[in-house]
Amino acid sequence: MKSNFFLEEIRKKYNYYLDLLEQKIKELFQEEFVVPEFITQGKRLRALAFMIVVKNYNLLNEITLNLAISIELLHTSSLIHDDIIDKDEIRREHPTLNKLYGNSVAVLSGDYVFIKSLEFANNYKSFIVINEFIKTSKNMVRGELLEEILSIEERLNKKTYLDIIESKTASLFEYALSCSAIVINKNVDDFKRAGKILGMAYQIIDDCEDFFEDIKKGKITLPLIYAYEHDRNLINHLYNEDYIREKIIDSKAFEKSLNLALNYLSEFENLINEELKQEFETYINYLKFRAFEHNNKFS
Repeated sequence: MKSNFFLEEIRKKYNYYLDLLEQKIKELFQEEFVVPEFITQGKRLRALAFMIVVKNYNLLNEITLNLAISIELLHTSSLIHDDIIDKDEIRREHPTLNKLYGNSVAVLSGDYVFIKSLEFANNYKSFIVINEFIKTSKNMVRGELLEEILSIEERLNKKTYLDIIESKTASLFEYALSCSAIVINKNVDDFKRAGKILGMAYQIIDDCEDFFEDIKKGKITLPLIYAYEHDRNLINHLYNEDYIREKIIDSKAFEKSLNLALNYLSEFENLINEELKQEFETYINYLKFRAFEHNNKFS
């Protein structure tokens, strides 16, 4: 059984609301502004986390869907800016905006999508939501800045890596679950913590999937850090794929990375109530199976 089986099962259950989300996002194309083709694609994992919680309380509707759209657009705006910073030319099999139109148009397009994200958040008419949006945006930019200004030696540190992904990625999962807590009138901090833990697990698994592509971009991720802890000479061979592959296997770096991700997933399950645990079961299984698939590459 493959991870995509679980993803499709989730998507079937929320198909009506996902279609509505896609329709609202596609309406951006009708405005006279450049937006990326990949904006209508993606797994929508952040929005799905929000939907799972809210639907469980029978509060998923066109009004609350505004928050799911805000979550996805905030994620998209960060991807547009990531592509500019990383000089990427392809995302999800489509040319990036910076490849098609240059950095100036891409920057402005990313800003536009960010503003649309804020607009959808504001449609819910909640000061608490806007406050969470601001905190999330600030954290995401902080993570990007850290990744850009820190030296390779500083980034080859596990604590630094976890700090960066907590800001860059986990904060958006925090936003998704804090929005769900606001809708269902539960403690925001409790849901935010669960979102952070879920986001940490997701990013570690994702980094394992994109490991060698990330190295080519100069990105430092957890498997490389574990390999570096095993062999400090690795810092002199960051562009030698054969050397890195050997050290990854010797150090069991993928196994260690994915075990940490699985620990985060277990912690997430412990943080949510029994009813939500059942609702999130397929979602968690999707991430677990992805982890096992990546580990098999180096086992």
